Amino acid sequence: MSNPLPRVAAPGVPPAQPPGEPPGPAKSLHDVTGSPVDDITAPGLIAPGPFDSTGLRLRDTLRRGGWSICLLAVPLVVMEQLSREATSTLAPDIRNTFGISDAAFVATAGFTGVALVLGGIPMAWLAVRVNRKKLVVVSAVVGTMSLIGAGLAQNVWHLFTAYAFIGLAAAYSNPVFGSLIADAYPVEGRGRIYALHATATPIGQAVGPALAGSLAGLAGEGGESWRWAYIGLAVPYALLAIAAAVFLKEPQRGGADLPATQGDTAGPAAEERPVGIFHGFRQMMQVKTFLFMCLGIGVLGLALFTVPVQMSLLLGDEYHLDAFDRGLIFSLTQLPVIGAMVAGGQYFDRVFRQRPEMTVLIAGGSILVYGVIISGGIWFRPVWLLLAAYVLASMCVGIALVCVGPLVAAVSPHRLRAQAFAFLPVFTFLMGGFFGSIFAGFISDSFGPRTAITSAVAFSAFTAGLLFLRGRSHLRHDIAVAAREPDPVPV
Repeated sequence: MSNPLPRVAAPGVPPAQPPGEPPGPAKSLHDVTGSPVDDITAPGLIAPGPFDSTGLRLRDTLRRGGWSICLLAVPLVVMEQLSREATSTLAPDIRNTFGISDAAFVATAGFTGVALVLGGIPMAWLAVRVNRKKLVVVSAVVGTMSLIGAGLAQNVWHLFTAYAFIGLAAAYSNPVFGSLIADAYPVEGRGRIYALHATATPIGQAVGPALAGSLAGLAGEGGESWRWAYIGLAVPYALLAIAAAVFLKEPQRGGADLPATQGDTAGPAAEERPVGIFHGFRQMMQVKTFLFMCLGIGVLGLALFTVPVQMSLLLGDEYHLDAFDRGLIFSLTQLPVIGAMVAGGQYFDRVFRQRPEMTVLIAGGSILVYGVIISGGIWFRPVWLLLAAYVLASMCVGIALVCVGPLVAAVSPHRLRAQAFAFLPVFTFLMGGFFGSIFAGFISDSFGPRTAITSAVAFSAFTAGLLFLRGRSHLRHDIAVAAREPDPVPV
């Protein structure tokens, strides 16, 4: 049985110093909580002793938390990514069908991200008040219908509406699955589950372009063959909606943290009042680690939104690759990224339990390396060198993103996790994701995709990496504070 959780000072208030010792900066969790590191059982940091590599295996983690959440979260997020990848891969064909400029198409397609972000806040509000399984099922149904609508669009406004609903259908993903994973799976193996969940994005990026390009190719050589790619993708989306309705289970909120914070004898949690969005936002903004991660992800959004679309335009316009060729290339380049993220998830649990701040250092450093590689590699003229740089850079940013989910879960109280996971894409949108990609589209129209990518990445990646590194010093304190039982808060 774990030791009782020590009392922790409020954020920003240093713990009492032993008599005769001068005050000083906190060096470890012992300085923050008054207990040795080995006694801390805060969410996301179960460290009863030195890390044991033979401890909780991935299979045991899945068995204790249930297989259904992970086995449905990954393919559902893959489907959401497939929708976005189809748009990126088929961008030149869709642009030509409606006769619009690069900037106009980027603005139209980018509204998928706008709807995803704006929809995440009400989804977080719902996620703490209703059964999250219902949110997953309804969202999957809406996503299915939206893909069909995109395939049948007759003008830009029809396409705009379909893209908006595709984004709304994916808005539940961060707040719902982020909190479901934290509530269901034990903290000893939670990093690996978040890593599997994070690999859904590169899996979608690997399968989506080739699948979308193949569906468009099978439909024929006509200029509107791209429509069948959207309609074809709606079929597996509908099947996953049915599977979620049948198999997905709702875990106890905060249940996976109870053995860590209350011991194995803890009974069922008492019913708690849900936390209001604005109160939750104010409270999470006091968590310095989370604040710097939000700022970093927000700035990085400029690169994450810009690079895929501009790379597709570059390969189509300069190298004259059709939809199938672009799709195959984007698919193959994601395979090393998936391997890097899986390995990163395994490494995360081990490093986090020994030196948690090192995971933030890895994330920030990986983002900086991503910026260096993309900014230089995008100017390589041979296509194989260009793609090699793109693969290496994508592996770096994938490793960084693997760290985000478990770090957010570690520093946020369980009643605030849905809101915390919803706030991240809001920062991405407000700090460059949408408007920055439109600006990059204007640069692309005037100077070409290479200049657009360089201008976006050079600023966003270096700023984001430094912001992540800035938050490292606050991590241990924030983990300890998150372990406290929260005070009553308004709805």
